[in-house]
Amino acid sequence: MPVILGGRRRGTKLLVPDGKGVRPTLARVREALFSMITSQIGTFTDCRVLDPFAGSGALGLEAYSRGAAHIDFVEANRNHYALLLKNIEKLDAHAACHTVLGYTPGAWHRLGNEPYDLVLCDPPYAADLLPQTLEALLSQNRLAPGAILSLELDPNTVVDIPKPLECLKTRQYAQCLIMLLRFPG
Repeated sequence: MPVILGGRRRGTKLLVPDGKGVRPTLARVREALFSMITSQIGTFTDCRVLDPFAGSGALGLEAYSRGAAHIDFVEANRNHYALLLKNIEKLDAHAACHTVLGYTPGAWHRLGNEPYDLVLCDPPYAADLLPQTLEALLSQNRLAPGAILSLELDPNTVVDIPKPLECLKTRQYAQCLIMLLRFPG
């Protein structure tokens, strides 16, 4: 069972879905990811965050615990969505969180138009959702100047990073590749 690793809700245990297609981000990978993000943004205070493949919400809720002001979650699986809502309740994070049941990026029209400072992309490895997600973030002006995007991928995945995004860091942890991108500005 994953726990929140940092911030004001540190130690809170999160519910995770059961099943073969589920692979929650390991604690050491999440800690490394948030360390990399913190080295780029300094603080999560006032950040607007998008967790477009939310699952249990562990990534977005970690950002919330560390001070993010607003988190939008999108999740397509109804069972995972139900757990996401329970996890938001466990952290008493309703005021900062907005959830949408639907597919990324098809459900984004229900999120409002303010751009994001941080996007936490952890798409299902078997689905090829990353290219269309990155393209939609760019074409729909969803990124604030200087926004950071984290991508969690299968290490064998080849990713074409669309312009003007730039790759800042790439790290591999066992069966997980983390890429950190920046939108210029």
